[in-house]
Amino acid sequence: MSAGARENEGLRARKQRETRNAIHRAAVDLALEHGPDGATVAAISDRADISVRTFFNYYPTKEDAIVGLHEGLPSDAELDEFRTAASGDLISDLSRLLLGVYTPDDDDLVAQRRSLIVQYPYLIQRQWVRMHGVEQRTATAVAERMRTAGDFSHLDDIDAAAEILVMTCSGALRLSIRKTIEHGGQPADVLSRLDESLHTLREVLRTLP
Repeated sequence: MSAGARENEGLRARKQRETRNAIHRAAVDLALEHGPDGATVAAISDRADISVRTFFNYYPTKEDAIVGLHEGLPSDAELDEFRTAASGDLISDLSRLLLGVYTPDDDDLVAQRRSLIVQYPYLIQRQWVRMHGVEQRTATAVAERMRTAGDFSHLDDIDAAAEILVMTCSGALRLSIRKTIEHGGQPADVLSRLDESLHTLREVLRTLP
């Protein structure tokens, strides 16, 4: 989450984010220790110091808790910040919004989660389901911003255009993450790789007929 979004985050939203992060942290730790099968909902709840009922208020399955993505991403505060961004650079703002979703502040947690997904490929299915949800939620905000920006009124279907933009920027971000991993970089290095990918994307778009 960006600094601006954190400033606009209310107390209730902050506590919810902290609880969700604690569940995710507990799920990853237990999955590393015992494998995903051994990371039961009861054990995750106990490690996160919450009730099982509270667990299900945040994640529908333990696999979702391990993956960490959920239907509330990006957060309302992040989406509000994105809608009112004054930069005028929709692609850059959108890519950084998605970057905040896929690479949270805890670099170790990102690396550990990635390791689990590599070891247990069935987790990829849950990751893709959640990524689709993130993209749909984000596309709604992109379409709203496009409608208020005024530069996109010539488009016949702004909602479809917004979805295409989100999927395109998601692809650039995934390429940046993959290149970072291949070159032995840390999650914090993804931002510079993202700038490279976006530069390539803009060059490609400029050369298209």
